[in-house]
Amino acid sequence: MFDHEPDNHIEVLFSAHNLRCTRQRKAIYAALEATREHPTADDLFRDVGREIPGMSLATVYNTLEAFCRSGLVQKLPGAGLNGSARYDAVRDDHLHLRCRHSGAVADVPESLGDALLRHLPREALTEIEHKLGFRIEQIQVELVGEFEGPRRSASDS
Repeated sequence: MFDHEPDNHIEVLFSAHNLRCTRQRKAIYAALEATREHPTADDLFRDVGREIPGMSLATVYNTLEAFCRSGLVQKLPGAGLNGSARYDAVRDDHLHLRCRHSGAVADVPESLGDALLRHLPREALTEIEHKLGFRIEQIQVELVGEFEGPRRSASDS
């Protein structure tokens, strides 16, 4: 399912984020990077575990935490039926839809999300930074609700 031959872009990415490059880490990142489904650690464990038998769930969790600490991956708060966190390898500012019942997460198509992000008042963001002594590095917007009918992908819009 995933190509684990030497993959220069992942090695370069890990080096830029000061991460040790192991077979397990490369496989986990490749699986995460290959999907827009915002998998849980359990999802990644099942997917990558088929290729790397004997890898523990703890390895997946520890790897994901290392990715998050380094800024390589976003951790999306737990939601839905079991409250599991979901992970996203897309680091650009973008919007998510989250179903409050199932916990399913989907990206808002870039053109629609960018339209909303462009309308965030820069003055308000600057005021937040100034008054709270907080430097904003990234904007994450999550729209919470329910998917009605069959779930559409970003390419459907």
